[in-house]
Amino acid sequence: MLRYLLLGIACLSMSGCITSGDTFTAPSGATANTAKCNQSPNGCYKQASETCKGSYLVLDSESHAGGTLADLVPGPVTWYVMTYQCGPSDGRLPTFAFRGGPTVNANINENITIQQR
Repeated sequence: MLRYLLLGIACLSMSGCITSGDTFTAPSGATANTAKCNQSPNGCYKQASETCKGSYLVLDSESHAGGTLADLVPGPVTWYVMTYQCGPSDGRLPTFAFRGGPTVNANINENITIQQR
């Protein structure tokens, strides 16, 4: 049983990023999409490119701390979220500004800084 658990964890860690998406109607009536990925924002870019089959306009972006497989509670993994609309782009890239509370490892970094002083 332990072997299968370790194999599953190894497969997840090598799979790149976990992406998901959602489609909704924006206030203007246009269709907007959301891409969510952990490990790197590249998954959001890839999902947007595949969904739109070309150019897209970034409406909003953010990042936050979450768990490895889901971002239901703060955890050690950074999740990247990008809201976009298919069509002509204005050329601006998303900033993925960090929103939310500190990561689980924030206390470790503070302790290292304090000890070095």
